[in-house]
Amino acid sequence: MRHEVLIRTSSGRRSIIIDDGFCQSLSVPIPRDNFDSVSLFIATWIALLADSPLEPENKPFRLYDDFLKKIRLDGIKATVLRFTSLSHELVSNHTLMGPGTSIGSWISDFKDTPVFFEYNRYFKTGDVRLLEYLYTFLNFGKKLDYVDEVFNTTAFRGWMDIEKGLIDQKLHDTDVSALKLIMGVVLPPFVIDDFRPKFGPGSVSEKGVVGRLGKLRQLTYDSYLDRFIFHGHIGMYGSGDDHGLTAHKVIPDPERWTPSNGRSSRVARLMFVPKNLKTARSICMEPNTLMFFQQGIMREMLRLIGNSALSKFIDIADQQRNKDLALFGSYTGEIDTIDLSAASDSLSLQLVKAVFPATWQIVMRASRSHSAYLPDGSTWPLRKFAPMGSALCFPTQCIIFASACIYAACLHTYEAENVQCDFLDWLSPSVVTRVIESFSNQPGYYRGAYQPAAVYGDDICVDSQLTSIVKTILSRLGFTVNDSKSFVANQSFRESCGGFYLDGHDITPLYFTVRGVRQQLSGEHVASHVHLVNECWSRKYKHTYRFLLSSLAKWDVPRRLRSPRNTFSIPFVLDTRQFGILCTKPVNSHLVSRVNASFQRDEIKVWTISYEYRVSDDREKWSLDAYEHMRWWSGRTESSSNDEKSSFSRFDTGGAGIRWRWIPSD
Repeated sequence: MRHEVLIRTSSGRRSIIIDDGFCQSLSVPIPRDNFDSVSLFIATWIALLADSPLEPENKPFRLYDDFLKKIRLDGIKATVLRFTSLSHELVSNHTLMGPGTSIGSWISDFKDTPVFFEYNRYFKTGDVRLLEYLYTFLNFGKKLDYVDEVFNTTAFRGWMDIEKGLIDQKLHDTDVSALKLIMGVVLPPFVIDDFRPKFGPGSVSEKGVVGRLGKLRQLTYDSYLDRFIFHGHIGMYGSGDDHGLTAHKVIPDPERWTPSNGRSSRVARLMFVPKNLKTARSICMEPNTLMFFQQGIMREMLRLIGNSALSKFIDIADQQRNKDLALFGSYTGEIDTIDLSAASDSLSLQLVKAVFPATWQIVMRASRSHSAYLPDGSTWPLRKFAPMGSALCFPTQCIIFASACIYAACLHTYEAENVQCDFLDWLSPSVVTRVIESFSNQPGYYRGAYQPAAVYGDDICVDSQLTSIVKTILSRLGFTVNDSKSFVANQSFRESCGGFYLDGHDITPLYFTVRGVRQQLSGEHVASHVHLVNECWSRKYKHTYRFLLSSLAKWDVPRRLRSPRNTFSIPFVLDTRQFGILCTKPVNSHLVSRVNASFQRDEIKVWTISYEYRVSDDREKWSLDAYEHMRWWSGRTESSSNDEKSSFSRFDTGGAGIRWRWIPSD
């Protein structure tokens, strides 16, 4: 694909061409499948270079040319990794106190980048606008959609190393006893009162099962789930009906819920997805039936967490709590952010069995996969409790890590009070309750002994007094703390839940996150491209915005989506509540229009991202209708009508595509 970038330089308006030929000229070859995504990324990166706050029209053309030569010489992977490493060094250098400048020492490696002048000016002035730009430019390629079989090999090796390490895992008796007591205090008994399972949004382990209809066809009987959920109701035999736990109430086509119609697999399928330019991310596609029930169990787990003492540490509905604490920690140093490596893979079944209450364990273990298919087709018994891909992974992590923070506070309080007895003899339910109450509700309020703690998956924010204790506990539980990405003490940088903060300033970078470029135009491609265009608009990166906007016209549009007036049919809009491209004065003359006499309004024909299924078989149509009704009713009962998260689209799964729609022109 050919991309032309127009820039203004000190020698006038110039044009830079990035195409397949440029990708072929790289000294380090890249797989052919990456040509389209890499060429678009490099062209966009050049446009971003022209959006410098330092009068980019005064940049010499030689600077752009030298940058492209350096990419050719070093290769795209090495260049991106070098720049992201430099960005980490830049923010890690900043301190809240100590000798010298808070910006840290001079980083000479910036001389070999096209943003040296921006760094030089920032080092002298401390202008936050320059820092925001530098951090975005250096990190822009961190999430590049790039595929390489070598990454999968590296990820698989790491996955197996963790699994083998869990075989010989030894848990400390004190840790097990303390966490078991803490969870007994903070977790109510697991009782299902309103069970609403659903299909997950991703792929399942059964091959060829796609979309809601395919998942409905493959929803088969499982004896463990039938015994412990329907007939057992979490161990209380005979009470399932009293809580609405019958196949007729929670399964769209209950007649299929019999062993004679087939039995569900309990083997997940290991696969890999792009993560960064070093390695891929390992995930497990869960068996269809297990995922259906896991989603309902996850919903109940989150409901119980929200009604427990853990709600002080875990806010499932919003990541903003973590971001607020990270922001506070960046200018006070009183709250640290802890990063873990491969946290979901390191959470062992042994740990869950040792510390969770029995009523929780029954339903959690009954719905997990016991093994996984490896890439070579062999089967591996899982030592981890719930790999990434399981709906149980996220809430289980939240509970473990929040309990670890409470445990650390108990240890710190025990030492501070100079108790003259053994720790476990001192620890009691009343002590745990008192320690939980000692955490402040809001940062900066000193009525409690500790600043607030927040856990969202493996994103942990905790009082700096407890950081070293939390890290020690997590290490003993089998988790690996990534010290290079954990920000503590007098560092003035913090990061949590995708929010990046330095000395009280939000410097969250913009990433190149266009997906699916190598495929024919898809819903994922359109949505991610439009999102990046709008992010550039919001950040006032006008050159990048214009380039990405012009690149829309170069899409290879399928015949069914072609417009007689243009190659793309995305409307211009004023705000993000509509799907479209942000601009100041929307003019949609490029779209086909009509007058709708029935509604007495002017309409335009646009692309939208939606879900549509054509079902011819009457029985399957009935099953799908029953499932849609279940999801609609779940949406009506889960939250108020004023909550935008209660919309039906929240529960839709799979099959997103581009569709034509007539919408009002105003």
